[in-house]
Amino acid sequence: MLGIIIYIYFLFVGYACSSFVFRERGIYFRAWMGGIFGNVVLMAGIVIPSIFCGFSYISHIILIAAAAAGLGYMIKKETPKGFAELLKASADDGMDGRIFLALVAPLAILTGVLMTNHILAPSAGGGYASGQCTYGDLQMHLGFVTSIAEQGKFAPDYVFLSGHKLNYPFFVDMLSSSLYLFGTPLRWAVLLPSYALSTLLIMGFYFVGYKLTGKRSASVLATAFFFLGGGFGFAYFLDGAKADATAFTRIFTDYYHTPTNFNENNIRWANPICDMIIPQRTTMAGWCCILPCIWLLIDAVKTKSRAAYITLGILSGCMPMIHTHSFLALGIICAVIFFPYIADEKTADGKKAFFINWLIFGGIVAVMAAPQLIYWTFRQTGGNESFLKYQFNWVNHNDPYLWFYLKNWGIAALFAVPAVLKADKGGKRLFCGCALIFVVAELILFQPNEYDNNKLFFVVYMILLIYVSDWLVYIWEKLRGVPGRAYLAAITVIAGTLSGVLTIGREYKSGAQYETFNRDKIEMGEYIRENTPKDAVFLTGYHHLDPVPTLAGRTIYLGSSLYVYFHGMGDEYNIRKNAVEEAYSGSYEGLRGFCEKNGITYVYVGANERNDFNINSDTLSRLEEVRTIGSETLYKIK
Repeated sequence: MLGIIIYIYFLFVGYACSSFVFRERGIYFRAWMGGIFGNVVLMAGIVIPSIFCGFSYISHIILIAAAAAGLGYMIKKETPKGFAELLKASADDGMDGRIFLALVAPLAILTGVLMTNHILAPSAGGGYASGQCTYGDLQMHLGFVTSIAEQGKFAPDYVFLSGHKLNYPFFVDMLSSSLYLFGTPLRWAVLLPSYALSTLLIMGFYFVGYKLTGKRSASVLATAFFFLGGGFGFAYFLDGAKADATAFTRIFTDYYHTPTNFNENNIRWANPICDMIIPQRTTMAGWCCILPCIWLLIDAVKTKSRAAYITLGILSGCMPMIHTHSFLALGIICAVIFFPYIADEKTADGKKAFFINWLIFGGIVAVMAAPQLIYWTFRQTGGNESFLKYQFNWVNHNDPYLWFYLKNWGIAALFAVPAVLKADKGGKRLFCGCALIFVVAELILFQPNEYDNNKLFFVVYMILLIYVSDWLVYIWEKLRGVPGRAYLAAITVIAGTLSGVLTIGREYKSGAQYETFNRDKIEMGEYIRENTPKDAVFLTGYHHLDPVPTLAGRTIYLGSSLYVYFHGMGDEYNIRKNAVEEAYSGSYEGLRGFCEKNGITYVYVGANERNDFNINSDTLSRLEEVRTIGSETLYKIK
């Protein structure tokens, strides 16, 4: 309960900060920005006290006190607004109660329902289960959440590969670690921030849409297209159903066989809710940050507000270890639009003021982001051939270039040209930044998993979809009085959302369908958490459903290739994989020597290990049996 109270406290601090910075904005806008501020303050603000005090109760008390001091300053400087004024939305924000209830709330509830039946959902027999999209990635994030809180080290270790530091962007998982540290059950420590961040993301997309188009209709349409969309993949299933009805019904039964995940027909574009927001928490947090940054950037270059530049700098500076891809995308956009906007300044004083604002913005980003990049990002990518490789044409290996994007991006690609041509000068400049992101993502592979470049492409897709929606609204208005206009509109909306809706339906049906941890594994994870040293290293198999790192937060010698290999440590994974197999199947002397050499204290033998290895039972008989729960046994080297 205390963890939830602390989280609410920081949301309140964020709202107070938002109300201080955006005095003239309405309640919905300030709630959005306030929610972003509150989450960022907790996930990034804990870094500095943790450097000196570890990730501990003390470091959180220091941050709470610092936030209270800032809150006191803002209250002293700004007389709190009356309740009636707080509820009065500004017309400039584009959102009112009707839009929130008709658009944001339903999408947030839909996302929340999917999260609830996908994240540590209770299963029969007292276990945990997931849905389709969280069967893989979720366990990695749970391991980060538990290990950061349990071990208390800062910077944290990489729980899936002993002897290595965690370089993967972990701030959003550390946010859940804060709740978990203060007693919130693991499931709710993950779910509650996810509910909040997904809602803020939906609001943010709408606000950016309105900022760019100035139209509520276009912003509503773009938001619906983005969160419910997913290309034209549905056509393959409808066509196949002519010959075999199961070609369509299997969408709701087969594993990853949907209109947004149909690899055999080169459909690779994901539905944001099912494939990005729910399973990929870092992406969700990154999008939550880049959207207000884009809003602030557009506002800053138009209004020349120094406060906007400073706010933009602070928020941007926190982003590298929230989501590195979003930070890179924002940097590219900023680099491109700097030049045309400074060219707009016709006087020397105007250029000087513009340059000073950008210097302040860039200086803040450099001071805040450089330590993150140097200590974490560059350590992971520097000298590692798994990162930053040339590769053209992303994941398209079968289709003509334009056809691939047309069927994957759907209406965003179909209407891209007229949408870009219709955009105003500011929109065209923003498109130039997005075009450079697209080119960079098409030519450079930024991580071992080529598919993950979609985290850059999605930023382009967001902006393009907003302007496509604006163009569609423009066409709707031009066709006023033309017979069949409503039918054309209905066909367009259906074409833009059917693939996503079908995928969402499949994901809902898959909720709690895949067991991840049975009751024995849960009890063993709890036993390990309560009865073993926090810095102990465990020898386990390399199955991704491992309770030792995920539920107990203990470091293991080698984890799943889903994580280790795709985080750029493929060579190390292959070496250790062979060593693990030899350790389990070899002699007692060999196992003991291996464990002493690598600082391993405990050996875990469960159902996964028995299935994966030819375990030497004589060797196990000479180990100290610490605990057995069902098919799960924990041994200690003696």
